[in-house]
Amino acid sequence: MKINPFALATLALVAGAWLSSEAKAETLFESGAKWRYYKGNDHPSGGDLEWTEADFDDSDWPSGASPIRYGDGNGGTVLGDMRNTYSTMFFRRTFTVANASQVSALDLLVDYDDGFIVWINGEPVLDVGGSADLSYDSFASISHESGNFETFALANPGQYLVDGNNLIAIMGFNINLTSSDFMMNAELRSYRPDKSPPKVASLDPPPGNVSLLREIRVRFDEEVTGVDVADLWLNGDPAVQLRGGNKSWTFTFAPGDFGEATLSWNPNHGIADTARPPNPMDVSTAATHQYRIVDDMPPALAAILPPPGSTVRGLDRVRLFFSEPIRGLETADLRINGQEPTSIAGVASGPWQ
Repeated sequence: MKINPFALATLALVAGAWLSSEAKAETLFESGAKWRYYKGNDHPSGGDLEWTEADFDDSDWPSGASPIRYGDGNGGTVLGDMRNTYSTMFFRRTFTVANASQVSALDLLVDYDDGFIVWINGEPVLDVGGSADLSYDSFASISHESGNFETFALANPGQYLVDGNNLIAIMGFNINLTSSDFMMNAELRSYRPDKSPPKVASLDPPPGNVSLLREIRVRFDEEVTGVDVADLWLNGDPAVQLRGGNKSWTFTFAPGDFGEATLSWNPNHGIADTARPPNPMDVSTAATHQYRIVDDMPPALAAILPPPGSTVRGLDRVRLFFSEPIRGLETADLRINGQEPTSIAGVASGPWQ
């Protein structure tokens, strides 16, 4: 039997049309998931598409973790007998959808070699280099190397998704029997309406009095992308380093004698959530935050030269080192055998002598 192939150009246009809807991502199954699979030494349902239906009995099919492959890639399930023997593979797995009518978009992320066709609940949804002839001994219509996941938008999910269990079926094609490799690894994501921009959930340290302000960890209320080191300002100066991901990001600032410090966002930031299309963070609703750097730790004497207890020929000079920069040290503050030194000079944390 044959199906009408879904051209990639058509898919791209459909994906563009979705920009009018706003949606939030949910992973329905991840790459590396287990699949039921059937080797294409013959056809699993006598040549028809019964094997793509949800009620088809695949209980005697083996199962294995993806990627299901030979040649390229690592891990997963290795098809040690595919080369020079069979050119197609049949895959099935279930996934669960709650409130299917609310799903506005589906993305299938695939790392593949060479071609494939996809059905969901028996409905054809995607053809990427598959054969017009769906016999078990057919070949891919294109040559494609694996190594990167590509994203394909699946049109009109409301027409084939159902509440509860759903069935995805994939037929994989190799370019010829002597091909040196084959690969199938897929992930499915759904999108639901989402019009809420991301918000800052917490700051660490929180605004107020702090003893030191070099790093600020920002936690958002949802996953965000587009975060840049220049997005967060301290007294109008951007951070100098950024690390993190997903909901949590840590900004590092250059050292400075702030005293009072104001934390604010760059109005031209690119921070947005993972909705489709993404909702940008609204800086007009993100308040500025005030910090006051309070040093409540007294300086400590770190070292004395010569060290106490040393045997010396004379003691006409003593050098002092402190744990942090100091000021206001005067001759009246020191005694040597009860006597003030004749002079004292120094800078910052030392030496003072």
